Amino acid sequence: MSARVAVVTGGARGIGGTTATMLADEGWTVHSLDLGPSPNADIVSHVCDVASEAAQMAAAEAIGQIDALVCCAGINLRPDDHRPEQLTLDAWNKTLAVNLTGTMLSVRAFRPRIRPDGAIVTLGSVAAIRAMPLADAYTASKGAIVALTKCWAVDYSRFGIRVNCVCPGPVSTPMMDGVIEQFGKSQQLQLPQQRMARPEEVGALIAFLVSPAASYVSGAIIPVDGSATAHSAGMPFPRRRDAV
Repeated sequence: MSARVAVVTGGARGIGGTTATMLADEGWTVHSLDLGPSPNADIVSHVCDVASEAAQMAAAEAIGQIDALVCCAGINLRPDDHRPEQLTLDAWNKTLAVNLTGTMLSVRAFRPRIRPDGAIVTLGSVAAIRAMPLADAYTASKGAIVALTKCWAVDYSRFGIRVNCVCPGPVSTPMMDGVIEQFGKSQQLQLPQQRMARPEEVGALIAFLVSPAASYVSGAIIPVDGSATAHSAGMPFPRRRDAV
């Protein structure tokens, strides 16, 4: 039996990079779509801007049939002065272009190439479930991904394709490091488990969702947040108290 084939967008680093490596370690043939190459020699790299329809269609044509699509590419642009209304229109448009439109373009390009009994996993966020301060564009993009995931789960069931969304809380990745740096090193995340998630803890769920073991799981929106969204105080996140 030939190896299963997966495409992971944002597969060069962060949650996407970790997921790509975990799938490769399980014997998958993994293709990464990212702005730069994967540092893992076992992963086939495609330098690709996910916000470009032409780039995604070219990658899909080059890769051919697959068994799983994992959409991890994303950015989180915030206003520098910690005032939501100061988020620039360019930052808003770029965030939605990468996070939301990029996910849609990935599904549009690769869905016809997913074999029956295949799977799509999108990456939402706890920001789509509970408010995340000063992340208007990011929250809007992730909320829309959650809604689209439900639509795709219904629409693509007739093709034998399952679609699920993983919604991580704070994860120790370069993106999260940038958020912490912006808010100041003195700010601490007050999380129920008193730590951020490791990328492997999110990647493990994604690996399960694309596996045959999850054959009846579709349309699920699954937080991976150490009970942060269940916390009565809401989503605990650092914020600048000196902002007006």
